[in-house]
Amino acid sequence: MIKRLAPLPLLLLMAACNGAGSSATAGGPITGMSGAENEEQLAMMAPPTPGTMAPSTLKGMSAAAIQRALGRPGFVRRDPPAEIWQYRVKVCTLDLFLYEEKGRMAVAHYAVRAPNGGFTGDVACLDEVLARRDGAPTS
Repeated sequence: MIKRLAPLPLLLLMAACNGAGSSATAGGPITGMSGAENEEQLAMMAPPTPGTMAPSTLKGMSAAAIQRALGRPGFVRRDPPAEIWQYRVKVCTLDLFLYEEKGRMAVAHYAVRAPNGGFTGDVACLDEVLARRDGAPTS
């Protein structure tokens, strides 16, 4: 138990210096926060890398925060009141469904699908999208 608490003072010091209270600024995974909290964290840090972002954190994120995290979508469809953003990579397609929330477009839902009706996990798909950030679609 004491070994688990040893990094705590260092994390608190880093948070005080950075003005943030999340392990995300220390390079830890972005999990368990609301979309608005994620948006603030993403604005202060480099784009996430594979393995550092949980798919559930996509919900509630603004369009600007999504672009900072994932890059520009390969396809955007505007079908008011929704926008559908699509990120296609070799192993999957990530669809984000954005609706207006508090005066901004934000992710209300996401869906992951594999080519040819196969199966891929949400985490694996998001990690592949993060690995291909700002790259051309691979399928």
